[in-house]
Amino acid sequence: MPLVIMSGGTGSRMNMPDKGLLMIRGETLIGRNLKFLEEVAKPVYLAVTPNTEITEKYYSEKLEIIKTSGSGYSEDLGKVLKKINKYPIMVIPGDIYFSDQEVVNSFIAFAKKSGKGIVSMLIEGLFCGVSIFFSPPDDVKSEEFQSFDVSEKQAYNVNTVEDFFLILNRLKKQKN
Repeated sequence: MPLVIMSGGTGSRMNMPDKGLLMIRGETLIGRNLKFLEEVAKPVYLAVTPNTEITEKYYSEKLEIIKTSGSGYSEDLGKVLKKINKYPIMVIPGDIYFSDQEVVNSFIAFAKKSGKGIVSMLIEGLFCGVSIFFSPPDDVKSEEFQSFDVSEKQAYNVNTVEDFFLILNRLKKQKN
C-alpha cells in the first residue's frame, strides 16, 4: 500500500514548519515513522510545500517528493490523492510520533478488517491526520467512515513545543 507523509504545514504553533525533522532518540519523526511502516507501505511519497524546503532537501534522495501549494491540509491532501490515485493508501502527518510498532500494526489490521472506505486514527478522540483511504474520498459516504481511537501514550501529534517536551519527558520516565 502506498504511504503519503504530509509535511507541508507552516508549523505556526511551534514557529517551525519542518517539524518532521525534530529529533527524538536520535531519529527524526519522519524517519521513525518510515521505520515502522517500511514493511507495509511502498512506495512512500513525501508531500511538501514552499513552507518545508528543508524537509524536502533532507528527504529528496530517499523519498518520492510531491510538491503541493500549501493552501491547506485538506486541499493539499486531495490533490496528492488524485495524483497518486492508488487505493488503499495510507496517509500520516510528518509530525506524528508512534510509541511503538504495535500501535501501527493494530491500526492497519483494524482498518483492513473494517470494510469501510476511510479509517482514521484518533488520539483520545481527536483527529490526528493518520488515515487509510480504501477508495477516493469523494466516493465515500459518511457511513463508510470508521475511527480507531488510541491513547495519548500510543501516539502523539507534535503541534506545540509542549507536545514535544511531553514526549521527551515520558520517554525519559520509561527509560528510568
